[in-house]
Amino acid sequence: MNRGRGCLACKAANAKCDLNRPTCGRCTQEGLICSGLPLDAVFVFRDENEVARRNSQRARRQLGEGFIPQWDTSNSSNSVSQGWPHQAAAVTIGSSRLQQQYSWLSDHALATVPEPLRRDVETRAVERFFVNWTLHPSNHGGSPGYMHELPMLFLSAQQDSVLWLAVRAVAFADIRNENTGNISFHTKSRQHYGAALNRMRTVINDQQNLGDDRILFSMLLIDNFELMYLGRNDPFSPHGEAIKHILRSRDDGQLYSPSRFSLWRLTHYRLQFWQTLFFEHPDAQQIAWVSKLNMEQPDLRICSYVLHMNILTALSKSLTHTNEDDETTRREKLGRITQLAKEMQELISAIEQWMSEMSEPWRAKKQDSQNIVVFGDVDEVHSYPIPRLQYSQILSYDDIWLAYIWNFHASSQIVLRESLVETIESASVLQGKDELDEVDKSVIQKQREQVDNLAATILESFPQLLGFTYKYRKSGQPQISLQGRMVGRLFALFSMWVVQKARFASTQKKQTASDVVAWINNRHGLD
Repeated sequence: MNRGRGCLACKAANAKCDLNRPTCGRCTQEGLICSGLPLDAVFVFRDENEVARRNSQRARRQLGEGFIPQWDTSNSSNSVSQGWPHQAAAVTIGSSRLQQQYSWLSDHALATVPEPLRRDVETRAVERFFVNWTLHPSNHGGSPGYMHELPMLFLSAQQDSVLWLAVRAVAFADIRNENTGNISFHTKSRQHYGAALNRMRTVINDQQNLGDDRILFSMLLIDNFELMYLGRNDPFSPHGEAIKHILRSRDDGQLYSPSRFSLWRLTHYRLQFWQTLFFEHPDAQQIAWVSKLNMEQPDLRICSYVLHMNILTALSKSLTHTNEDDETTRREKLGRITQLAKEMQELISAIEQWMSEMSEPWRAKKQDSQNIVVFGDVDEVHSYPIPRLQYSQILSYDDIWLAYIWNFHASSQIVLRESLVETIESASVLQGKDELDEVDKSVIQKQREQVDNLAATILESFPQLLGFTYKYRKSGQPQISLQGRMVGRLFALFSMWVVQKARFASTQKKQTASDVVAWINNRHGLD
């Protein structure tokens, strides 16, 4: 037995580990959560597997012989082609495209870009995918990141696995205007998407490894592909039930691992947004999960508030959209609706109080709308005018994840406040009133105003989410963040759908939300 290669629990206790998978004997006996022992294939240090030993010996031998690498274009090209399966054929890349991809190089350096870098389009598309679709956690703790664990999982994914196919489908969609041989990446993207769907069906039907992180990441990527590139203009999809099923199969253990909890968080937020938009009641297991979270963390408090809002709005929908002719039933229903309206107002008051006490890093800053600039993407061939902004100022958050979580919160409030109005109106009808009393009129007017204000708050953040705003370096030069650009645009879709459907948002705001959705569809859609 070996302490050096033991599971985390055995290493922490400085105990011997029997290296059993998926759970070692000591962890099984003591009821501990076992991280398991990584497969030999993922060890990269010297002497930990046979391949690493050979590589290490070869490197030491070359150094001992005074090895000096010589650059040979033809040899390098061959080695790259052999190292990457399904290698793309040669493509021609214009100088303007090279300038965008290698913005830190001079014109002279660009003229001598090594041929393998010019040819290896598929590899560079995947690398670019990780820039566009991941966010790293914030150093000051505001943002937990987004899919930042995906690169390591992808490196260990087998070729033609569902994750391998899903990543490449999204990556190729972002370079759909390129060609490889006689096949466009537009076509290759759809081919990989179809293959990923077929592989996912097989995995779900076989009920094997459903709790694996790679499977859940793959499901999210397939859903992202449909939202961003196929123009599915609502978050409802057949993947919803599959995601619920996969989350349930992972049980509570996903809350006790940092990486698995990070994946649970972003998946659960996706699930909550579907429930918000369609007035669906959360599952009992969701309620149990959220009850275990630390409410001192703002984003987890928001998660809890959204869960509570979804419970109340789902109940409001069931009560206000059914007719009862029996007098006794009507009285019972009136009592339930009156109590529901009271609970909604109490929740709104609690939310407003909590938001007023929010610390500075979580607050948005006002920025001049002149700080909007359209920075062309690498594969841009068409110019789409940005949606018209009706405000002189825009909202700027520390990062796009904070913009997303606050829009998530604001969207849920819009649905809750409009449900409150509908609940009050329904109670008035059940009471046989010809018109609302003054108290109810005042409450409804306040909710109407707040819905319009919340819609404005969401719209003021869309330039940052779409990647149209910039910050200044200390030197005074503008700096545009490229990390997570596609994530921001995905985030923007969810809240824009809520504004589009909002009963009390102004016509102008609904039109702006529609323009944002149309811009994303036109810019990224696979025609």
